[in-house]
Amino acid sequence: MMESFMAIMIATIAVSCLYLTVAENQKNGREIELKTDRAYAYHVLTESNLDQVMVHDRIYEKAGHNYVYDRDAKQKFAVAG
Repeated sequence: MMESFMAIMIATIAVSCLYLTVAENQKNGREIELKTDRAYAYHVLTESNLDQVMVHDRIYEKAGHNYVYDRDAKQKFAVAG
């Protein structure tokens, strides 16, 4: 009986660890995608002299040297340049 309980505990811990790993990976992937989108938007805004550009359903505006303004998040973000 004790071996069965230990096996269930180990399986539960393994599934929990797998879930946390997948969830963090998706979160990190989304953050990287947003940073890439901001850099792309800044590049397009700089090269084409547009007032605003839409990238993946978000509208970006140029907000100074190496900065873009995300109208959806209502924040100004620095872009590595």
